[in-house]
Amino acid sequence: MRIRILTFGLMAAMVLACTGAAVAETIEMWVQQHDGGGHYIDSGTMVSLAPDGNLVVAGESTETTGGADLYIRKLDKSNGNLIWDFRFDGVDDKDVAVSEVAWDSFGQLLISGFIKSCVG
Repeated sequence: MRIRILTFGLMAAMVLACTGAAVAETIEMWVQQHDGGGHYIDSGTMVSLAPDGNLVVAGESTETTGGADLYIRKLDKSNGNLIWDFRFDGVDDKDVAVSEVAWDSFGQLLISGFIKSCVG
């Protein structure tokens, strides 16, 4: 998972995958890359701005011990450093993925996900 922060004038945006398309007046603020280990698949599919202004990236991470897990990371907006992360392995080691990320009126992070594959 590679995260690239770009600024467009006064606005900041997060780009999870750089497509190579030319964007006028972009400045790279920081780049943060995550490898869950063993060069397995790690992908960030959703980004949310936390009430404190930091970034939350949600997606999935695959590890050697059992398939794809729902994975969430909170990153410092100024430098991309990890504030916290959370991994959900799913029930009975089934592959799971994130489907929605939102913040409630109390500033709590709400996450929904689904089982990607189910046998039996």
